[in-house]
Amino acid sequence: MQNMSVGPRIREHREKAGLTQAQLAEAVFATRQTVGNWERGVTLPDIHSLRLLADVFGTTADGLLGGDAAELARAAADDRRSLLRSFVIDVACVAVLIALALVRVGLRDRAGTEASYQGCNLVLLVIQFVTMAYTWKATFSRDRVLRARNLMAATDVVAFLEGRASPDELPRDWFYRWVLAKWDWWRYGVTAALAIAAVVLVASATIASA
Repeated sequence: MQNMSVGPRIREHREKAGLTQAQLAEAVFATRQTVGNWERGVTLPDIHSLRLLADVFGTTADGLLGGDAAELARAAADDRRSLLRSFVIDVACVAVLIALALVRVGLRDRAGTEASYQGCNLVLLVIQFVTMAYTWKATFSRDRVLRARNLMAATDVVAFLEGRASPDELPRDWFYRWVLAKWDWWRYGVTAALAIAAVVLVASATIASA
């Protein structure tokens, strides 16, 4: 997405302030690459970043935006939709992969002949490949938005999806304390549980067919 006004304004204010891209990035809790993308018009800063930029430059967010508030809102809406779509695709793909694993466990006993088994297994492999391709595509799309928006933690992502200026505005309820703040623990825990379940199913099927 190209933008020919916000980026030059940010660059002009930065140069007047005598700051490098790295120094400005540190001041607004972003990366130098993110600041570079803003200035080139590759991406637009979100509302929270705009407020930080305005504080650094001694101006207002409206002054940095000019007439581009509608463009900023549209870009944020597009990125939110892209994130949500990637999450939905991820969940659907994981469900399909689990289903394929369960089907493969009992396939040999139910396929009949060896030719039937190989044919069914080939179909499952094709479905698995297509599913993983969709997963990679969703991951690439999500990572692009996360990098552009500088969303480092689960709390950052949820705040952005809800249209909040920062994670500090999120309600501090049980979901925040036990899910969002510990998201990596949940992700690794669920992955480990699925891996263990798959091993148990394969071992059970092997024992049963022995």
